Amino acid sequence: MCFSTEDSFRSSLSDLLRVYLAIDKLDMVHRFGVADIVGIATPHQVYELIQNMRQYFCEDIEFHGHNDTGCAIANNFTAFEAGATHIDTSVLGIGERNGITSLAGLVARLYTLVPEVLNRKYSLSYLQKLNQLVAEKIGISIPFEHCLVGEVAFNHKAGVHIKAILNDSRTYETIKPSDFNLNRSVLINHKLTGKASIAYLAHQPCLNLDNFPIQAITKTIKT
Repeated sequence: MCFSTEDSFRSSLSDLLRVYLAIDKLDMVHRFGVADIVGIATPHQVYELIQNMRQYFCEDIEFHGHNDTGCAIANNFTAFEAGATHIDTSVLGIGERNGITSLAGLVARLYTLVPEVLNRKYSLSYLQKLNQLVAEKIGISIPFEHCLVGEVAFNHKAGVHIKAILNDSRTYETIKPSDFNLNRSVLINHKLTGKASIAYLAHQPCLNLDNFPIQAITKTIKT
């Protein structure tokens, strides 16, 4: 059984602990829930509350955070760091008002720290298909800048960036798109285009423009 308070971060710590301790005495609960139901909490407040609860309870702790102030992913990750065992997420962050924590967003945050764990335990290649399926079924578009699954997530256009990632992708990609069955895009239809991106595309098998003057093509596109 799980017991959760509804508006945990507009309540005093003493009141919260008094309620949780009273419920704990019933010896019926195996998980305590903490909810930032209006998205008002800061990461520091989340960490402090979960840490305080950890001092009193050995039961699982579940965190539920809304995104009204854009802090849902940060707050959920902080809850995890502080000792929470369960994190509520939803596909595309769908939920009341601005939604709750995005599954893809939390996966992106965790991936940069423990990629080998996520790769071992989860089928990351299905994440984009899952988001596309949900978006299609409920008739919405995936936000272009959405973590991992947005259309610009792995797009590169600045010449300096592209030259660097072609040499070592880790320079500007902390997440490997191939782990999610995704591809990076090298864009050239932009004033920031550089010779490295033109050369990269010119040498692709479908174009095979090896004999073309890369510098001249770059200048023309930038113009």
